[in-house]
Amino acid sequence: MNKPHIEHIHIAGAAGAPMRRLSEVTALKGLGLAGDRYWARAGFWQDNRVSRDLTLIEGESIDRIANELGAQLDAGETRRNITTRGIDLNGLVGTTFWIGEVLAMGANLCEPCRHLVELTGRPLLRPMVHRGGLRADLLSSGRLREGDPIDVVELQPGVGVIVMQGDRVLIGKRLAAHGFGTWSFPGGKPLIGESNEECAIRELSEETGLTGASPRVVGTTLDGFKESRVAFRTTFVVIPVVQGELKALEPQKTSAWSWLAWRSLPTPLFAPVASLVASGYDPIHDR
Repeated sequence: MNKPHIEHIHIAGAAGAPMRRLSEVTALKGLGLAGDRYWARAGFWQDNRVSRDLTLIEGESIDRIANELGAQLDAGETRRNITTRGIDLNGLVGTTFWIGEVLAMGANLCEPCRHLVELTGRPLLRPMVHRGGLRADLLSSGRLREGDPIDVVELQPGVGVIVMQGDRVLIGKRLAAHGFGTWSFPGGKPLIGESNEECAIRELSEETGLTGASPRVVGTTLDGFKESRVAFRTTFVVIPVVQGELKALEPQKTSAWSWLAWRSLPTPLFAPVASLVASGYDPIHDR
């Protein structure tokens, strides 16, 4: 099997418009491909029952369907955005994967509909059942190019610790490889058998010298780092009660700790922290 990759890219600017092949395109988190009808909210389907960020179909399926029809079938005729080669798309439902420099998650199968038959005038309904490809949510933004690799990624767990002092939050500048130079809360990865709350208390103590109590989970984010092609599911834990002297106990990971106003956080923020802030979470009113 070929190494999984993007074979073709297609978009249509409006419902029913011909699909146009591109060599590259911009993918926008939670929206779709720039210039496509569903990105512009101008597609035939206007409901929110399924994901419409991105549709993919296997080039191998197109080949088999064309053979069964006894006629040529161009990738654009399937009206899917991305034609892949070398990967089982049906197996990606519920799975996180990198496509080019973009992180995505398989949402559900993209089964054919009668609208496709009406547009193409081709008897594609039955041949494409369970071979119509995949709908995927875009979890990050970036460029997609023909030939770009597609890689399944296993989400790594992480914990972020939110400690407030009035309207200020404990934050420091990262020196670790992931997110070097960005601002982040204390945190790390849970040990085997360790709960998120236990991890938060341990990491806070190891990194800052502070001891905490009454931890509480307040949210999760899913973020990718395209340079290393890894992805994290970060659970954020508020620790409302802390005591001790604040110190930078792991200076190789964080240069120093500061109490800075939540309303005016420094930039750039570590990707999971930025995602939490973008979600609208407000620790000042979550007491």
